[in-house]
This record gives sequence, structure tokens and C-alpha cells, in this order.
Amino acid sequence: MSVSRERWLLWIVALFMMTPCALAYEEVEDIVDIFATDSAFIAVVDGKRNFSKAKGPDETILWQGAKGEIGAFLTNDQLLAVSVRSGQWNIRSLKINEKKEPPDMLIAAHLLIMLTGERIVTFGTHTGGFVETRLPIGESIIAKEAEGRVAAVITPSRAFGFSSYRRGVAEIRFQLKETVVSLKTTYNKITLRTSRRLITLKAEDAVWRQFDLK
Repeated sequence: MSVSRERWLLWIVALFMMTPCALAYEEVEDIVDIFATDSAFIAVVDGKRNFSKAKGPDETILWQGAKGEIGAFLTNDQLLAVSVRSGQWNIRSLKINEKKEPPDMLIAAHLLIMLTGERIVTFGTHTGGFVETRLPIGESIIAKEAEGRVAAVITPSRAFGFSSYRRGVAEIRFQLKETVVSLKTTYNKITLRTSRRLITLKAEDAVWRQFDLK
């Protein structure tokens, strides 16, 4: 067998070995489009279905985003979200305090996160609508990230993990004097390092797993 033929076969084997890893983290196509007119909010899903919701005369858009399978508008009155599995706009009204101080927004290919001083509102492709999680009283958010199918929100006392596959939240409390060192999200995984532990969560089961670093 010639040298050139050997190199060709090695290249083919390497390509097949690399392909599963590449596909596992392949970015999903943007298939939700959103538009706002003077009188309506419009979503077009996969170029086939469209939904419309009337826009209030004094309603203004504070934020909008569309990525992968999710699209959303945040206005001075409400949050509107749609996914590839939706049959209409999903709507959650803002509270009085949230209207005074607009929420922070995170969007990933399969997850939407609204962060306020009191709550975390999540919306995913498999959550069947909005899910609300209360923040610990008196605590602020010190870190937050969203990517692909997962999102993480960190306060001084605990970590909240979210998956587009799960309707709910995975919560883990920090130990006494345990501090956050770093937070990283990839398409299907959250990795949180603290002064004592490495804590991870995978999208498919949305369960925190911990490993001591002592």
C-alpha cells in the first residue's frame, strides 16, 4: 500500500471519529422569526406557522430576541415567548416592581430566562409554558449564563440549574463559607467550580452532581 493511500485511509478514520463529537455540539438552525408592527407582535415558526398578538397602544418594547427554537419580546407590561412547540404566544405579565426596573434577559437556542429582583422566569422548548422560581429573599444574582439547552443562575447561597427538557429547577445550596470560583455553560452542560467542589449538571437529566476538591 502506498504512503499516500495510507494517509488517505487514516484521514477517513479520523473524520468518522470526530464527526459524533462535532454533531453533539452543532448549533441548531434559527427557525423562529419574530416581528413587531405598530399594532401586533408576530411570530413565524419554521416558515410554516404564524401567530399574532395585539400590541397595546402604550406598549413599548424593552428587549427582543430570537435564537434557535425560541423567540421573545419583553415590553413595559409583559413577556411574550414562543418556541417551535408552541401553538400561540405564551404571555406572562410583569409585576409592578418589574415595570419600574426592567428585568435582565438571557436567551439560548432552547431556553429563555427572565431575571428580576424577586424571581426567575424560564421558558423552554419542552417546558410547556413559563416556569417561575423564587429567588432567596435579600439575595442578588452574582453569576448567570445560558447556552444551548441549559442555563445557570447563581446567588451567594445557592445555584439554580435549568434544562430545556425539564419543567422546573434543580437547586443546590452552598456550604458554609463556600465561594464561587467560576461558572461555565456549554450546549448541554453546566460546570460550576467553588472553593470546595466541582458541581455539574447535564441537560438530559437536570441533576446536580458534585465532586469534592479537598
